[in-house]
Amino acid sequence: MDDGKDDDDMDAVLNKTPDDAGKRKGKGSANKSLITRNLRLAYGEVTSEGVPDRFLDILNRMDESEGKS
Repeated sequence: MDDGKDDDDMDAVLNKTPDDAGKRKGKGSANKSLITRNLRLAYGEVTSEGVPDRFLDILNRMDESEGKS
């Protein structure tokens, strides 16, 4: 199905003006800020979680086996 959207996208690429660059930069900056904010939120949530007991058990067993070697 051809809805002409690809042609519109190509026209937008070929017919850029200097003003378009400023708009893209503003959008890019806003997107970067949003991505940075979301990464910090996600990372903060992960770092505040405790280590699951099963992982601690595995680490302890590894330490014990290395101590015996």
